[in-house]
Amino acid sequence: MFDFANASIDAVLLVLRVAVVLLLYFFLWQALRVMIRELAVIGQTGQVSATHSPYGHLVVLRSGQSGVAVGKMFPLSPSTIIGRSMEQCEIALNDSFLSQQHARLELRGNQWVLEDLNSTNGTFVNDIEVRGATVVEEGDIIRVGRIELRLVSG
Repeated sequence: MFDFANASIDAVLLVLRVAVVLLLYFFLWQALRVMIRELAVIGQTGQVSATHSPYGHLVVLRSGQSGVAVGKMFPLSPSTIIGRSMEQCEIALNDSFLSQQHARLELRGNQWVLEDLNSTNGTFVNDIEVRGATVVEEGDIIRVGRIELRLVSG
C-alpha cells in the first residue's frame, strides 16, 4: 500500500533542497556582480588614462571619499552624463552623495553647458549652484557630490 505521508514529506524535502540550491546560486551571482563592479572602480582609480578626447577632459581636483586618484582625467564626449550608475553614465564615480544620473555636460555649438539632472545634493560651478542650463568655461570647477572636477578643453 502507498504511504502518502512519507511521499508528501519527500516532496517537501525535495522542494526545500532545490530552493536552497537556487538561493546559493543567487547569492553567488550577486557576489560576482559586486566583485565586477568593485574591479571596475579599482580600474578607474589607476593611472591617468592614455585615452585622448578631441572634446576635452574633466580632471579630478578633489576626490572626496570616492577613491578616484586626484589628477585622473576623464575624456569627454559631446554629451557626457556624470553620476554613480556604471551602466547609465559615461563618468561613473563611487560617491554616496551622487545621484545615479547626477549631471549632464553637453557641447552645444562651441560652448559647454552643464545641467543638473534633478540630483539630491545639487551640482555647482565655481561654488555657485546650477539651477538650469549653465555655460561652463575652460578651467571652471564643477562639483558633484564631494568631487571637484576641472574642465580642460581638447
